[in-house]
Amino acid sequence: MSSLADYMKRPITIQGQELVLVPDLVGPVPISEQHQYVESCPATNTCPAIHVRETDIEEMRERYPDHPVYGLWHVLIKSGLVSFKRTLQVVPITGDDGYYIHCDLGRAEYSGIYEAGFFAADAGFSLDEALPIEASLDQLVLPEHEAKLAAELRFERQMITRQSWSYLAIVLVLVLATAFGVNFGLATIYARAHQQVESKTAMLNSLQTGLDKLRTTRLTEVPNNHEDLERLAILWRQYPNIETQGDQTLAGGDMMLQYNTDHGPDSVPQYPWVESRYDPKGIVTLRMPVKRN
Repeated sequence: MSSLADYMKRPITIQGQELVLVPDLVGPVPISEQHQYVESCPATNTCPAIHVRETDIEEMRERYPDHPVYGLWHVLIKSGLVSFKRTLQVVPITGDDGYYIHCDLGRAEYSGIYEAGFFAADAGFSLDEALPIEASLDQLVLPEHEAKLAAELRFERQMITRQSWSYLAIVLVLVLATAFGVNFGLATIYARAHQQVESKTAMLNSLQTGLDKLRTTRLTEVPNNHEDLERLAILWRQYPNIETQGDQTLAGGDMMLQYNTDHGPDSVPQYPWVESRYDPKGIVTLRMPVKRN
């Protein structure tokens, strides 16, 4: 099985995608070199932030412009090939040189390069205690994001910020539109309710005025036309074609009625409470006095 170091800085295929692996740094970057590195993976509960040297990204893009760039430790940790329970793990380049990562208390701490079997970060480290990490390409898993330059990351953050402001502006517009719609709806409801109140108030005032008028003009005696109505009923039963002459009421004093007959004067009613007159043309005219109340 080839060493993972043999896959560095040359095109390889992981999960069907062609890419390039470069060295990366787990943990804090030396202050004197911080301007050379860019973060490729933020810190998690099991690993500090991972950084890649910008010159390595630029060099690989010049050589292989169509291949994304990923950091070695970023890929190995994503693939689950780094054991956080082992203190020292290495990816050999030669028998005495290579890359290492130090873990403690179930968490990755830092990584670096060892040369001639010497670990500059801790002279107590020994290759005899180190666990070599070996894997084939089909065991590797790609992280969600490739390594990018600082300028590219700034541009992405700016775009995210602009999108956030755009979304906020859209939300504000929607809130204002909703508020305007609600306000317009409430105003319409209020206007309708106000109009109904005014209409009912006018009706109430009209009824009150009519009530006041009735109180001043009310009748002292209730009209009683029972007898007159009975007489009219008798005439209408006897002479179904009887009609009133013009508009008349029971308050007029006399009611004038007439009807046509083919039976001559014999068809004239003989009631004491009605006066009749027969016309040779067959028309009978009646005058019925009405009781005044």
